[in-house]
Amino acid sequence: MNASMNIKFLGTGGAFDFAQGNAAAIVETEKGKVLIDCGFSTLPKLIELNLVKDIDYILITHLHGDHIGGLPTLMQYLNFVLHKTIPIIVPSTEFAGKIDQLLKITFADNKVVYEPIAGFSNIGYIDTTGQHGVGIISHAYYFTEHDHLIYYSGDIGNAQTAKNFLRDRTEQHIQVFHETTHRTDMENHTSYQEIQTKLVNYETYVYHTAKEKIPKDCALKLVEDYREFLC
Repeated sequence: MNASMNIKFLGTGGAFDFAQGNAAAIVETEKGKVLIDCGFSTLPKLIELNLVKDIDYILITHLHGDHIGGLPTLMQYLNFVLHKTIPIIVPSTEFAGKIDQLLKITFADNKVVYEPIAGFSNIGYIDTTGQHGVGIISHAYYFTEHDHLIYYSGDIGNAQTAKNFLRDRTEQHIQVFHETTHRTDMENHTSYQEIQTKLVNYETYVYHTAKEKIPKDCALKLVEDYREFLC
């Protein structure tokens, strides 16, 4: 494994896991540092750790508040405080249009640049639209460098999507970061039991939950327990 690519989480919780913060991460790649999602707690964390100036690109998994609620303020901070523009990488013009609607309503003077994900050879996506909720546009993302792959699920109601994608990958070092829930009766989040069954053959870590909610029969690795994955 080439150690230059890595992932660090700014928060590991869901919308109401306030102690853990909204799930968001920074992936360091050969082309720069990519911020995945920007919920309500993300910008304060970036400011606290003095990391805003280091972000080179932004990716958004979907448009729920705990994943995009802090984006308008982040863009304002970049434009008016740091006097810079960070491109938002987008899988489609439709998704760019959805993000743009939010930003134009909240901060009309923002300068926003969108770059197609097709222009990034080391970043790819899986369209997971409808798998987190009916009609919700969403994406999983993956990053590659040499023989290393990082998979980031975003919010999704199953682990089969990750399993289908990963079974055809040839990288020797695959790290999976998958959202999960302690509940087993939800269709829009993946139960820990399903991940334990379907992703057992991969180096898998879970996020978007709080440790105190996890049942005793959960054998998964929680991101919040691994210092090397935290900012």
